[in-house]
Amino acid sequence: MHRLIALSLMALLSGCGSPSQDGTAPLARQILHQSLSLLKPKAARPAPEPEVFTRASVTEGQTGPVILVSAPKLGAKASLNMIQESGPTKSYVSDDGILLLLQNGLLAGSRGFGDDLMSSEHAAAHRAILNGTGNYKRVLRYINSTNQLEAVALTCTVTDHGAETVTILGHKHRARRHVETCDLAGRQIENNFWIAEKTMWKSQQWVSDQVGSLTIEQVQ
Repeated sequence: MHRLIALSLMALLSGCGSPSQDGTAPLARQILHQSLSLLKPKAARPAPEPEVFTRASVTEGQTGPVILVSAPKLGAKASLNMIQESGPTKSYVSDDGILLLLQNGLLAGSRGFGDDLMSSEHAAAHRAILNGTGNYKRVLRYINSTNQLEAVALTCTVTDHGAETVTILGHKHRARRHVETCDLAGRQIENNFWIAEKTMWKSQQWVSDQVGSLTIEQVQ
């Protein structure tokens, strides 16, 4: 196809100026070369190198709490710094504006993903997750297609899956993994929490269908 286009261009441009030895006029040959250069496939741009997170890089200049958040479904990862604390609620923000609200380590809201969790009620969940046992109900709130706040009720159970070691940017923490299984509109979602006493070092928590689950790690 490219050869046919080139031949057509040569025929079209053969009358522009005095012909040279190859049968094309100087101006025509220049235009032809420029046109042919546009037909050459462009080299694919190399994919950007994924950011490497180290303890030094995410804590540099930070005196308050820092979390590392991964969204596997979105292929995204970022460090977030705490910008506000009000009682049990801590607000964390990333450099590109992703905001998470954590209450005692439990996800209470998100902003910046698009399909965000607007708010959550989980007082009973917090007690059961710390203890590693219990049955309770939770409420998650989202903005629906009519731009109205819609409550989604969950029925949940927590079980203790025993002691595990989690490694967060080179630091090891001995914790117990408590698994929360919830019924969400006839299907099950699973949240995992790695807890040592009252510190939630790591968790995998559901946000929404589009976002999926977030992995949240407490760096400092």
